[in-house]
Amino acid sequence: MPDQPALLTVVSHTHWDREWYRPFQDFRLRLVRLIDDVLDILQTDSSYHSFLLDGQTIILEDYLEIRPEREAELHRLIAAGRLTIGPWHILPDEFLVGPESTVRNLILGAQVCARFGARMAVGYTPDPFGHIGQLPQILAGAGIRVAIFRRGLSEEPLELWWDAPDGTRILAIYLREGYDNFQWAPTDPDAFVAAIERQITRLAPHSKSGRLLLLNGTDHMPPQRELPALLRQANERLAGRAVIEHGTLPQYVEAVCAALGADPDLPVVRGELRAPRRHHLLPGVLSARMWIKQRNHACETLLVRYAEPLSAFNRALTGLDRRGELRRAWRILIENHPHDSICGCSIDPVHDEMRVRFDAAEQIARGVIDEGLGHLGAQVDPAIFNPSPLAPLRGRH
Repeated sequence: MPDQPALLTVVSHTHWDREWYRPFQDFRLRLVRLIDDVLDILQTDSSYHSFLLDGQTIILEDYLEIRPEREAELHRLIAAGRLTIGPWHILPDEFLVGPESTVRNLILGAQVCARFGARMAVGYTPDPFGHIGQLPQILAGAGIRVAIFRRGLSEEPLELWWDAPDGTRILAIYLREGYDNFQWAPTDPDAFVAAIERQITRLAPHSKSGRLLLLNGTDHMPPQRELPALLRQANERLAGRAVIEHGTLPQYVEAVCAALGADPDLPVVRGELRAPRRHHLLPGVLSARMWIKQRNHACETLLVRYAEPLSAFNRALTGLDRRGELRRAWRILIENHPHDSICGCSIDPVHDEMRVRFDAAEQIARGVIDEGLGHLGAQVDPAIFNPSPLAPLRGRH
């Protein structure tokens, strides 16, 4: 253990795969129970600081379709900073969706966050299978200057700069030990302290800031009610060796930035992140269930290359406005973009439901295209061309 006490932030969270080894509706039943528990804990135990809803806002919509009566509670807790949401709508696979889809995903996430009054301005992207080189540029364009992720790096330290091809630079925080390095924390006080000390040993040598992050959660994990009491006991027992706080990712980022100071000298990584050394990338998903990739590309092409340009022309020239229909098509399509969905690595019923979403997005896009072409064509008066009569054909002699 170092001479200076280690400074740790424990963030309670769940990583929520919307559909994967169970279909969506099955997982949603579990999601409702989980968020019910989170709301009950946060409203009855002031010592339970906060909970992170995995950086994706679709969780809120899925929950409220079943529990609309609890929306006011969500608003209060989000406004108070005790429930952290955004910035994404879903956690995508960045390589299998088009760049416009990645931007729309962030826009949709921002819109849902605005509805609830707060957005986490941290690019928390824990589980996608590697990262595109332009992600720093895209995040910065959405007002986000810090990315936190697990996969894609090798033996790099916890804090580093990440440069996009256009030169955009953001701070990257590398989850070397994963987004679940403090999952199911032991409830025995001795085992709890031992688990913290193990993480300090693993993380501290790789941190320039001296601020360490423990993520108390994993895939579909509910909140641990006993955590505040365990943290109080651990702080007493680790006095002089560690200081632990129960907090949020933005609070952790703020502490890291304050410790590093202005313009810190950190290692730099550039462009695409596809290193598999510490966390595997599942490269086989790039070609699994190829029909999914083909349908997605076709739907993106219809929206980006045809439906939206035609809609823009019609709105400018004739006043016909189809933005509502296009927003709906994008929202449906983006529901097929979570990494376990678009990657084709879920059970068959999941991908059967994806067909229906692709069909719906395509139907809307084609309807906007057909109507747009017809509406533009109806504005054209053929008489303006004043065609000349065709000269009679002369036969050969």
